[in-house]
Amino acid sequence: MKARGSITQVSATQGHGCILNEDGCMVYFDESSLEGLDPRHLAVGDWVEYEERYRGEGMRAAKIRPIPNPTHTP
Repeated sequence: MKARGSITQVSATQGHGCILNEDGCMVYFDESSLEGLDPRHLAVGDWVEYEERYRGEGMRAAKIRPIPNPTHTP
């Protein structure tokens, strides 16, 4: 299932972080979840689109890619 959210935490040195999805839930991600992205290019507040995957530990993000901020109006 495709979902969108904003980055709330990111550790470029450790290669993981969290996304706050549009439903208000936190979703964990790691470096292997990024689609051609370097975690050093992500910042808190960046918007991303991703797939939600359920694992034994809970929901995880996969196939993460950046998108324009949907609340920004030029």
